[in-house]
Amino acid sequence: MAMNRSKSNSDPNKHVKPHVGGRQNSIGLTRAELDLLHESMDREQSGKGAQRRESSRIAFHETPVAIDIVQPGGGQTSICVAARNLSRSGMGFLHSAYLHVGTTIVIFLDHRQTGPQKIRGTVVRCRHVTRHIHDIGIKFDKPINLRDFVQLDTLSQSFSCENVDPSKLKGVVLIIAEYRIETACVQSMLTETGMDFLTAQTIEEGLSQARKGVDIIVCDYQFDQGNGLDFLKSARQSGVRCPIIIMSADRSPEARDAIRKANADGFLAKPLDKDTLMRALAEFLLVSGSRADSATVLYTSLPPNSPMRALANDFVNDLRVIGGEIEECAKAKDIAGIRKRCLRVAGPAPSLGFEPIAKLASSLITALDSTMSIDESIVPLNTFIQTCKSVRRAA
Repeated sequence: MAMNRSKSNSDPNKHVKPHVGGRQNSIGLTRAELDLLHESMDREQSGKGAQRRESSRIAFHETPVAIDIVQPGGGQTSICVAARNLSRSGMGFLHSAYLHVGTTIVIFLDHRQTGPQKIRGTVVRCRHVTRHIHDIGIKFDKPINLRDFVQLDTLSQSFSCENVDPSKLKGVVLIIAEYRIETACVQSMLTETGMDFLTAQTIEEGLSQARKGVDIIVCDYQFDQGNGLDFLKSARQSGVRCPIIIMSADRSPEARDAIRKANADGFLAKPLDKDTLMRALAEFLLVSGSRADSATVLYTSLPPNSPMRALANDFVNDLRVIGGEIEECAKAKDIAGIRKRCLRVAGPAPSLGFEPIAKLASSLITALDSTMSIDESIVPLNTFIQTCKSVRRAA
């Protein structure tokens, strides 16, 4: 039995997983019965030609998931359904009744960090499955970041984007591989994109290139001297914050486990596949919030209509210059010069939407004040320099 409530009483935190008539979902199936139904539907759909979707669908068998069906007259009907799949652009669920295409739906999904979120969408598909059960497809009004709601394993080549428009991929990619043929293969697969390329053949050369400021790094696993995990460790210690993807022909559980423990952002199995490579790049260049612990390029957090946006873009130019100046100060062991420049940017940074810059500047000043040594402050120093170089002007 559905519950009716007016919009004025709507509270997302009170209606995340309500029970409807004592049932976990509108079709009244237990978890075991749902599992059997999902398996049957998967078998049926596996024989059909795959649609060309921009967003990857992943299994999402949550139950109950609370939804509001927005009535044409303005009321809302609250029910719980059994979810079937989820993507950046929509969700599928199973329901006990027919829903008209075009019906507005509000779905309550649990954000992994911040709790319940209301996601608004529209019914785009309603297919009868069996008896009273219907397969409903919802398209969200705005794409979501899939990682906010489920854990994607990019080390198992699981990515949010299924099909990528190459022209949307822009930025600087650093390719680190000992053999030039490996580098040439990656570049040839990305010729249709708007990417700029930097290359390196050794770990040391790769570190030097990475410190220049790049948007993403694709690094081979095997080198005559060291391996890709050595590069990954050194890069993070040097303050390189962009995503790092390791590529390897070794698909063994041992190699994958080592890559996972090293906290690589992604893994690509060789021989490389063009579509998988572009999906991997899109995960970090196009999908926001890819990883909290290895941020990519940095933009102002000011809203588009803020009168401060023009100043924020001017500040980007200043930050990149100051990053280079601090690098020179570090070579000259000029602690006072580093401290002066950190204070210069720490003041205006929060007002211009660059709070991370202010926090990193403060951390670097604290480290220098406590150690009075550039060598002992090398990690916060390099992190601050690389962050200054990673800033980008907002469109």
